[in-house]
Amino acid sequence: MTPAGPTTPVITGMGVVSPIGADPGQLWASLLEGRSGVAPVRSFDTSPFPTHVGCEIREAPLLSPAAPAPGRASLLAATAGLQALEEAGLESADLSETGLCIGTTMGEACWLEAWPPEAVAAGPAAVPAEELLRSGPDRVGMDVSRLLRLRGPVVALGAACAAGNYAIARATDLVRAGRIERVLAGGTDAFSRVAFVGFSRLGALAAESCRPFSADRDGIVLAEGAGMVLVEALGAARARGAAPLAEVAGVGLSCDAHHIVSPHPKGAGAVRAMRAALDDAALEPGDVDYVCAHGTGTPAGDRAEVAAADTLFGDRMVPMSSIKALTGHAMGGASAIEAVACLLALRHQVAPPTWNLTAPDAECDWDVVADGPRPATLGLVMNNAYAFGGNNASVLFRHPDLVGAAR
Repeated sequence: MTPAGPTTPVITGMGVVSPIGADPGQLWASLLEGRSGVAPVRSFDTSPFPTHVGCEIREAPLLSPAAPAPGRASLLAATAGLQALEEAGLESADLSETGLCIGTTMGEACWLEAWPPEAVAAGPAAVPAEELLRSGPDRVGMDVSRLLRLRGPVVALGAACAAGNYAIARATDLVRAGRIERVLAGGTDAFSRVAFVGFSRLGALAAESCRPFSADRDGIVLAEGAGMVLVEALGAARARGAAPLAEVAGVGLSCDAHHIVSPHPKGAGAVRAMRAALDDAALEPGDVDYVCAHGTGTPAGDRAEVAAADTLFGDRMVPMSSIKALTGHAMGGASAIEAVACLLALRHQVAPPTWNLTAPDAECDWDVVADGPRPATLGLVMNNAYAFGGNNASVLFRHPDLVGAAR
């Protein structure tokens, strides 16, 4: 067993802006009390659609936009990122050597959605070219770096709804390799009409609420939000007297290579991602104390996720829950928000419940935490994200008292 080294990746700060809380404390209180972000959609007219609810962020103290004005996804991420920097004690530090890894599904789709139909119909000359350039995922990276004065390397990832976990995995690799001492990492997406249309066309939107693992579940509730964590080399954190919130003990990525929108029915890719994370951490399935599930509330997705857990953990039903029942599905921001929930679970030694589980599904027979918050001894928690295209990402967070315990 090798002790933790100077490039062991640890989390020294976290931040979140979500439909159920504009900072980690508010998010945690809502998760324990069951405060939902589901409400009628205000961003646009939903009358042409069968679903009319979403999880929009109604009120949040977002950063004041600086010229040129960033899009909403960038503002959400920068606001969460500033919280993470403040907790890490770096909000007024020189951040010229701090990097950024940001994941997003839609990028800044708001610029495209704002075009009136008559402008598009008028031909290319009527379409503002600068707004085309402002809509891609890379623009989110540029704007967040500008807003937070981050001048290290910038990586923008578009791994669908697993993008937040992918960003944390990439940041972990950079820190471990000694390429950089600290990276702000996470995911973000703003509420999107394009995404709403797409999920509606797939028949994946819930009519009233998200009910993960429940027999009567009928789909996702679209959301927005951002979660950010500061991944820092343990040596650098100790040198400046920063206390780790957790260690990023392992990361694992895989692809189903099965279907563009449906998961492998047995969760084969999900199993590979979880095993890869455990192998990366030199740990075994029996070391995991809690799983923060992807848990979207779709019939196929939830079944595949439980099938994957059954393959990996066998008869040992590790407690698992989904917070999307309250937060909705924030696409690229989802797994990053859930990463913050994992860190809070480690801090408080409590597994948050899955709300809205009204009738357990026989095909989702697992220890789904659903009877209120569950106090537990949590040393290692797993955050899972399984996205369109079969993009799978698992991240293991270890309690700060156990940093480097397996190496």
